[in-house]
Amino acid sequence: MPRISLPSLAPDSEQTRSFRTHASYIRAFRELALGDGASDLDDALARLHAVAAHALYRPPASPRTCDREQLLACLRRAWATARLLEHTHDLAGDSEIIRLANSWGAVQAYYVLYGCAQALMVAEGGTRPHAHETTKRRYVDLWTSRTVSLSPWTLAAVVSGTRLADADGFLTGPGRPLDLDLHPWVSWQGDQAWDIAARALRSTRQQLVEERLTAKRREMLSAKKKAWRADRDARLAAGRTPAPEPKSVRLTAAERESVAGAVRPVTMADYLYRLRIKANYEDVTVFSSGPTTDREAADVGANLVALASATLLVHELRIAALIGRDELVKAMDGVLQRSAADSASGMAQRRDLHARI
Repeated sequence: MPRISLPSLAPDSEQTRSFRTHASYIRAFRELALGDGASDLDDALARLHAVAAHALYRPPASPRTCDREQLLACLRRAWATARLLEHTHDLAGDSEIIRLANSWGAVQAYYVLYGCAQALMVAEGGTRPHAHETTKRRYVDLWTSRTVSLSPWTLAAVVSGTRLADADGFLTGPGRPLDLDLHPWVSWQGDQAWDIAARALRSTRQQLVEERLTAKRREMLSAKKKAWRADRDARLAAGRTPAPEPKSVRLTAAERESVAGAVRPVTMADYLYRLRIKANYEDVTVFSSGPTTDREAADVGANLVALASATLLVHELRIAALIGRDELVKAMDGVLQRSAADSASGMAQRRDLHARI
C-alpha cells in the first residue's frame, strides 16, 4: 500500500501542541478505566469486568419493562461503531494512515459512549434522547448521581461547593488533592492519570462556562438594544437626539459567578463530545498533522479503542442487571453470528465475560 504524504510540522506547531494535549487526556481516561498501557487489553478488560461486575451487577428478580426494540437499536449502533473503530485501527497499524483514521476515531469514540449510554437510559425505562446536550445531561444522572464510584465514568468537574464534591471541585475523585497545574505534556505516570483527567474535565467545563457567558451577554445586549430602540423612538418623536446605540455589555462579578454556578457537572461524555467537535469541525488536522511520529498516532488510536471497549463493558453490565444477563448475551450472539471473526474480537471477549457472571 503506498504511503500517504502528510505535511511536516515543527514540534511546536499549533496542531502538535493540541495533539499532545489531547493525546495525554485520552491516555489518562484510558488508564483510569483499564490501568496503564503496559498490560494486554484483554487482560485489562477482564480485570475491569471483575471490579465493575461486583459494583454494578445484581441479577434482576424480574426483567425491567422497557422498549426492547429501541434498546437493542441503541446497542447495535454502539457495537457497530466500536467494531469500525477497532477494525480501522487494526488495519492502519503503525502506518501514516492511522493519523487519518484517528480523526474519525475521535468521533467514533464519542458515538460509542452516546449509543451505549442511550441504551442504558432506555433499559432503565426511559426514552431515548434525540439531542447531544440532552444525552450528556442525562449521562450525569446515569453515573455521577449514583452511589457507585467507577472512574472515569463517574468522575465529574463541578462548581466549588457542590454537595459531595472534593475541595478541587470534583465528584468521585481519588480522595487526595489534585495537581491541576500538572502539565499534560510532562512524563506523568501511575496515579497522576487522575490529575490529567481532571485537567481535561476542568478545561472542558471552562469552555461550557465561556459559552454560557457569551450567551448571557448576547441576551443582555439584545434586551439593552430593545430598550434603546424604544427610547430612540421616543426621543425622535420629541425632537431630541437619541443616545448612541449600545454595542456591548459587561457582566458583573455576581452575574459571572451565577452563570458559572449554573453549569451542570461535566463528565467524560462532555470531553469526548468536545473532541468530536474539534476533530470534525474546528480543527480537522489535529490528528492527521499533529503527531510528530506514527507511533504517537498509533498510541492514540489504541487508547481510543481501549476506552471505547471499556465504556461498552460497564454500560453492558448495567443493562444486564436490568434486563437479565441471558438477554444481553443473546443480543450479542445475534450480532456476532453475522460478523466475521476477525472484526468482532472486542465484542466477543466482552460477551464471554458477561456470560460467566
